[in-house]
Amino acid sequence: MNTDIHDSKKNMSGPDADNKMSRRKALKYIGTGAGVVAVGGATGFYGYRRSLRISSSDAAKLRNVRFVVAGGSIGGITVAARLLRAVPNANVTIIEPKSIHHYQPGYTLVAAGVYKKEDVLFDQESLFLSGMRWVKDYVAAFEPEKNRVKTGSGDYVEYDYLVVGLGVEVNPASVEGFSEAIETPHAATIYNLESGMKYREMAKSFQGGNAVFTYPAGFVKCGGAPQKITWLSEDLWRSNGKRDGMDVHFFTNHTSLFPAVPKVDAAVTPLIEARGIQNHYRSDLRAIDVSTRTAIFEDQMPDGSTREVRQKYDLLHPVPRFRTPKPLREGPLTAEGIGGQLQVDRETLQHRRYSNIFGVGDCAATGAPKTAATIRKQAPVVAENLISLALDREPASLYDGTSGCPLLTRYGRCMMFEFDFKGNLVNEWLYQSTRETRLWWDFKVHGLKQLYRHVMMNGYV
Repeated sequence: MNTDIHDSKKNMSGPDADNKMSRRKALKYIGTGAGVVAVGGATGFYGYRRSLRISSSDAAKLRNVRFVVAGGSIGGITVAARLLRAVPNANVTIIEPKSIHHYQPGYTLVAAGVYKKEDVLFDQESLFLSGMRWVKDYVAAFEPEKNRVKTGSGDYVEYDYLVVGLGVEVNPASVEGFSEAIETPHAATIYNLESGMKYREMAKSFQGGNAVFTYPAGFVKCGGAPQKITWLSEDLWRSNGKRDGMDVHFFTNHTSLFPAVPKVDAAVTPLIEARGIQNHYRSDLRAIDVSTRTAIFEDQMPDGSTREVRQKYDLLHPVPRFRTPKPLREGPLTAEGIGGQLQVDRETLQHRRYSNIFGVGDCAATGAPKTAATIRKQAPVVAENLISLALDREPASLYDGTSGCPLLTRYGRCMMFEFDFKGNLVNEWLYQSTRETRLWWDFKVHGLKQLYRHVMMNGYV
């Protein structure tokens, strides 16, 4: 770890020192993947693994059912693994073009200098359970009337049941001048691994001036990430003695820092304001003038009118709007008014028009945050409902809207919380949700990736 970052071994007597042992044990179980043992109860890991299987008579009925998963990221792989845990000889195919899998929840830590590039990369094939069939190609089009997916090579993959987990992507065209700005020495974004590595060097060498960070309108992949990199950067500059020579600005389209969860918003806002970060609300980044290093925003006024606001920058972390991949946003599986997302019932995650299609993760129009924590709750629902439907039963498993966020407030400190569709906190006893602690920082850095890789992707959720 770079010497300009706080040593994670220090200050262990901080605000988390009085955490109860039960919380620490729960953290240990979850972080190491041993949580599956706890879920299995006295039967232990073997018993828990066996408990994921359906009866042999039901499994026999599914032997020839074709399950196809469009997208081999965390959502698709977790559902596929869960299906194979339930039906070990299930016919499961994943369509995914990439050979390298990116652990995207780690991008912020790469940009912050905590992770190296190789810490967020996995060999794609190593993530597939035995029995998964891999079509190494991209999805070109969905043809739900014919129960098939067209791939980039022109081939067709036919299915009985389809899971769509294509995720979302940044839309550079949503901000005029964004692509040009990212090529300059003064701008970078953590939503791309190479650009995030560039940002880290920018932040380390930044000597002073205006540091400008933005948050876009619409749905956002990992909605806490733009705040996290803002706050970590400010903490880095403060620890290096550079803070007095700079102004840190955070522009967001929202009306507050974390409006999705009012209790967290009320706790985190005064902490950030006390650090002198200038928050600008109802501001949408529309353009970047590279020649004058100016970020141009459209501000929404209380009376409904708008005005243009120009902000000079010396360091810029712009976040454009997001969109779903073209085969989804321009295909038959979306609908008007949902921004090109997959049209699903937000509880069963079943498509509203094609009953043999389900969605998981970022691309699905559920209104839930687009995070791995959301997928951890959705994937079991999708797998269970797929199996029920294939057995001629009504889908009965429901997603309750629960998601979560490890909100990195500074180096060595993190707020951890889960919340539901209504923004109510879940499991506050475990997370002590409105406190920034070292315990949850360590879990974010050392535990979550293990949960992602060895629990979720192995179908143990």
